[in-house]
Amino acid sequence: MSTVGMSNRLQVNSFAETAWRTQGRSSAPCRSAMAAGLLVLTVAMGAGIFAVSMAVWLPIAKAGYDNRKSIADTLSATIAHSGIDKAAKQYHELKASQPYIYNFDEDELNTLGYQLIRANKFKKAIRIFELNVEAYPQSSNAYDSLAEAYMDDGNKPQAIANYQKSLELNPKNRGANRMLQKLSAPGFVLRRAYREPI
Repeated sequence: MSTVGMSNRLQVNSFAETAWRTQGRSSAPCRSAMAAGLLVLTVAMGAGIFAVSMAVWLPIAKAGYDNRKSIADTLSATIAHSGIDKAAKQYHELKASQPYIYNFDEDELNTLGYQLIRANKFKKAIRIFELNVEAYPQSSNAYDSLAEAYMDDGNKPQAIANYQKSLELNPKNRGANRMLQKLSAPGFVLRRAYREPI
């Protein structure tokens, strides 16, 4: 072997040996960096899998949730066949036993109450709005609707009390404020135009 070849071989061996020793000394920081990189990659993959799972699962769950039965329709049928007391009892039973089957949103009872007002069934409307106030005690709108039913029924003190509660919960409720001024005006008398059939 020539001297040049031997010299090149020694240089290569020396370089490899130096690289191997350097790697041995810096292996702890390299391993830490590699572990950190793998951790970041694992977390990113987990977040991606979670995001894809939620994108697939949420629409399915929402569709099931939005397909709930109307509690207003159910109670309306019960009121027609068995009366308001039976409907109130049914509301509590279904809310306790089947909360995911029926839609118990605030607007369900509110809509039913106004249907009863339009049918001049004020006592029944009051009972439905009372259920709504019971279910949503922090809702200004629930008290406002109850006050309107009392007003339509000719019960001025209860109308005033519920409009005041509505205004207490939402001081910006101009409708309640306007109705309180009207109800408090001297000489204002409530008259029921229709009587509910017994």
